[in-house]
Amino acid sequence: MGDAPDKPNPKGFINLSKKLIGDKLGESNIPIAYVGDTIADIHTVINARKKVPSQKFISIGIAPPHLHLNSRLKERNSYETNLRNAGADLILNSIYELKDINLDLF
Repeated sequence: MGDAPDKPNPKGFINLSKKLIGDKLGESNIPIAYVGDTIADIHTVINARKKVPSQKFISIGIAPPHLHLNSRLKERNSYETNLRNAGADLILNSIYELKDINLDLF
């Protein structure tokens, strides 16, 4: 917080990505995924793609924890639809699904 402009400005995401993979983004690098629970998170990835089109960025959406209650299933489904419509490449049912994702497929 405060180290970069607010989302959906991709500057903070791009800077962190550079730090994690060695300062040079581009098609020779592994895909970089961003997991978020807001439309602003999804738009951050979309905006990063515009700034660095040669880098593969993947947006992964997940509904916030309070919508994972059985009593809130309808709201959760609606929320996930909104994330998908905003441009999410993938929607997770649980954060634990991350370990089973092959990002090279995106």
